[in-house]
Parts: sequence; C-alpha cells; structure tokens
Amino acid sequence: MNLSFAKAIDRHVGRAVCAMLSGLRFLRELVSPRTDVVEARTILCIKFWGLGNIVLLLPVLRRLRERHPGARILFVTLRRNEELLGACPSIDRAIYVDDRGAARLVATYLLAVFRALRESPDVAIDFEQFARSSVILAVLARSKQVVGLSTSERGRSALYHKIVRYDDRQHMGQTFLDLARAAGVADCAYRPEPFDPGDAARRAADSLLATGGGSGPLVVLHPGSGDNFQGRRWPARSFAQLADRLIRGSGARIVVTGSPGEAALVGEVIGFMEEKGRAIDASGRLSVLGLAALLARSAALVTNDTAPVHIGSALGTAVFALFGPNTPVLYGPLSAGSHAFYRGLPCSPCLTNMNYKTSHCRMPVCISEITVAEVHQRVATRVAALRGADVASADGLSLSPGTERRQVEATGDGGRA
Repeated sequence: MNLSFAKAIDRHVGRAVCAMLSGLRFLRELVSPRTDVVEARTILCIKFWGLGNIVLLLPVLRRLRERHPGARILFVTLRRNEELLGACPSIDRAIYVDDRGAARLVATYLLAVFRALRESPDVAIDFEQFARSSVILAVLARSKQVVGLSTSERGRSALYHKIVRYDDRQHMGQTFLDLARAAGVADCAYRPEPFDPGDAARRAADSLLATGGGSGPLVVLHPGSGDNFQGRRWPARSFAQLADRLIRGSGARIVVTGSPGEAALVGEVIGFMEEKGRAIDASGRLSVLGLAALLARSAALVTNDTAPVHIGSALGTAVFALFGPNTPVLYGPLSAGSHAFYRGLPCSPCLTNMNYKTSHCRMPVCISEITVAEVHQRVATRVAALRGADVASADGLSLSPGTERRQVEATGDGGRA
C-alpha cells in the first residue's frame, strides 16, 4: 500500500476516530469514574512501521519481559516485520496487520483489534511516534491502561492514561525504553543488543559470499532507503566510487545489498563501478535475517538512514551511516567504531517525528554533498585497524581472545561528521 496514502488516512480519518473515542471515554467516566488499579498480567505492545524501529525495540522487550516474567506479552506489527520479530524470544504472541492493499489492511487491522480484545490487555504500550492507528487499536481492545508519547499530533494524548514526554534530543532507542519505564522497567541507558539470525540465515549468507567477489575484508554497501522519501539516498555514483576506492586501497570485498524492489538501484551502483568483478549483487537474495548474518561477518557497513543501520549496530558491526533529511541524534548507529555523516544544514532535519516523517524537498543537498573522500577515509581507517588486529592475533600477540577487536573498537567515535 502506498505509504503516503496510508499516512493521509491515519492523519485525517484517525483524527476523527480519536476525537470520537476520547468523547465516548469522557462521557463513560463522567457517569462511572474508574478507580481500578491495574496489574500487568497481559501487556500489549504496538509498533507498526519501521523495521529499524523493531530492531531498536528488541532490548526494550527483553527488559519488559524481565520486569514482568509472569505476564503475557503481545506485539502488534505489520506482516512485513514477521521474520525479524520471530527472532525475539521475549514475546508470547505476535499479531500481524497486512498492508499489501487497502482492503487487506482494513480487514487485518480489524482482525488484530479482535484478537487483542480477546487477550484483555491490562497495559498497552504505543511505541508509534506519531501514528493514530496504534492508539485506536489499544483503545478498541479495551486496554485498561494505555501508555504513549506526547508528540505534536492532535487527538492521541486524550486517549492515553499515561503520557511519556517525547524528547527530540535523544536517541529513539532511549525513548522506547522510556515508554517501557512507564510500565515498570528500571531506569537505565539504552544499549543495542545482538540477536541470533539462525543457522538458515547464516547458510544463506555463506552461499551468497561463495558466488564470487574475491577475498579480503568484507564491506557491505546499502544504497536503498526503504519506501519513505528517496531524498535520504546518497547518490548511486558516490557508492560506486567508494567501492572502487575500497577495493583498490584496502583490498575490500564488496557486497551491495537491497530489497527486491531496489534491484535496479543496486544494479546502477555496480554499473557505475570500474571494479565490477569484486562486487556481489545481493538485491533480493537475502531475507532480513540473512542480511543480519551477512552484516555479522562484515568489517564495515556503509548505508543510508534505514533499517540496516540498526541491524548492524545490534550485531556489533561498524556502521557508517549517511544522514541528510533525518538526524543521527534520533537514529544514528550505536555500535563501537561507527560514525554518522551529517551536514546539519539550516533546513535539516526536514524529516521528523513531528511532521509524520514527510518531506517535500526536491534537492536534498544535505546528503548528496557528503563527499566520497570523507566517507572513504573513515571506512578505510576502520578496515585497516581491523586487519592490523587480525595480523597481531595471527602473530601470537594477543593477550586474550577479543582483546584486539576491543582495542580497535575503542578508537571509534560513534559520532557524526
């Protein structure tokens, strides 16, 4: 389903539904005030959009499970997130909404409401930053307490029993953790955590790497950006020039990844390369978990602001993320050795949680003017440091397993240009 159309429905229809539901709740509690105290025996978590957001939520769900070990934890999300959510042992049941077409979206959304209603949620945590469809589902499921964020979108706050202040100056992982704190999770700093892609995903990654590309340190390039605003993409020619420099200067082995719908973009990047024989086209050839298994084997990932940023961070891969319309303050990589490139122009960020992540910019110089030279210098330095650590280990200089990698990771700034 067209994402812009889905946003419009959520914004306009959702506002009317929220107003109606808040009015009904006001009248009901005016007649019969509710004084019940809720115990978290069934917890309903909702996050529809954003595969990267699901990755950020994995450690939050683990902490929620630790805080409420006897509770039944449900998670409502889009069907496209099913594979990744299957790698999360902290939830008891996943409920999926299918957005492949308007009719299917409405039917599966109503079915999700019915299934959640049958579970009688004691607490619902709305992890959506701005959408209204999530809080509507929580209310229709008759959740006894609903927790959500205070963003600028009207109509949502009146349906929450507990509102968490949205902070635009902190990472979204920490904001998600703040929402879980409203359900009793202890105060702590957010940290990404690894997840197990599984043996099948590892075999798929191995099979891909066996198709060619030579040897040398593995560097993954991800030139796509999902289906929301293509202005987040660094130019294909810049990715190609970076690949050639890494091959010639660092002996790198390049894999260019993308979804099936990004096959043409991946082909364009490789087509611009002069060293095409050292690159593997992985578009549409790996599942989400297969991509995770590939990244776990990589020396570095260079990617636009999209889900692989968070997958790589969770698996401890050094992520070199290219930001323009969005800000790395909210979504930057958190793994050691990572770096976010961001110009911070006066018009940036124009893609925010306060405007439905919608931008009308047609000339995103904020990302196109990030130079190949600056990205290459960062990535090549990281690859050389890891190669040096491997040589030291082979020469018997290691004090203990993993010492060199920790020393190399300590040199990474994890910051922004």
